[in-house]
Amino acid sequence: MTLDHLSTRNSDTDIDRITAFQDASDQGALTLYDIPALYDAIVQPGPCEAFYLDEARRNGGPVLELACGTGRLTLPLARAGCDVVGLDSSSAMLAAARRKAGEESLSMHFIAGDMRDFDLRQQFALVVVSCNSLAHLLTAEEVQACLTCVRRHLAPGGVLAFDVVLPKPEALIRPADGWVRLDTGPNPSPAVRAEERASYDPVAQIRTSNWRIRVPDAADCVVAPLSLRQFFPQELPLALAAAGLQLVARYGDFARNPLNAESLNQICLASVDTRKSAPHL
Repeated sequence: MTLDHLSTRNSDTDIDRITAFQDASDQGALTLYDIPALYDAIVQPGPCEAFYLDEARRNGGPVLELACGTGRLTLPLARAGCDVVGLDSSSAMLAAARRKAGEESLSMHFIAGDMRDFDLRQQFALVVVSCNSLAHLLTAEEVQACLTCVRRHLAPGGVLAFDVVLPKPEALIRPADGWVRLDTGPNPSPAVRAEERASYDPVAQIRTSNWRIRVPDAADCVVAPLSLRQFFPQELPLALAAAGLQLVARYGDFARNPLNAESLNQICLASVDTRKSAPHL
């Protein structure tokens, strides 16, 4: 099966971009977020959707999703009747999300913006940062800038819900010359055979991975290196507190089981720390 076959729900433009991507000699200059059809083939729906839909029901709207991508979560929220806004920095991903919403006649707003610095002149009952997207913020300053923006945009009693990977020492020290499949293992996602080779900077807490997509009867697709910050459990409450937020719940999976050493993710809920004065929009 080729990526073209996996992308029948995407536009001809996306399919053309995948084909061009497969043939390009400078593939490594393109990121996963430059080709929405490839992203959708790799990042499949999972258990997070039900969790965030439940949080939307509990907290009401409006809902803001940061790093919304192609609408993996934004669209289900809209289908459930939520008043939802999606923000992302990738024009290609936003175009795909808008197209999908249009195909279903869903009413929502997609905004081009940087989650480190945005001002929507609106407050939200729920702000979501799903799928380890917070890890794109590589420095403590970037994390604090984002969380401070989130705090400004939370309505009274509002909730920030996000998930990040629970770092595993054995994965972080994996030999840099070894390719590991992402479409197998305890939490597989890709619908295509995707492999990564990763390195880790323990001082910066940044894991950099190189991905290749194995396509039968075609050259491998190689995307630009992806660098993601690793959030260790003890630092998250401090990062939230620095932005005037407080951690109110943390789970080890999307079924709300306790966090433990075997957990794959940290699923967190935070709210404004009312003991600290809040900035205004």
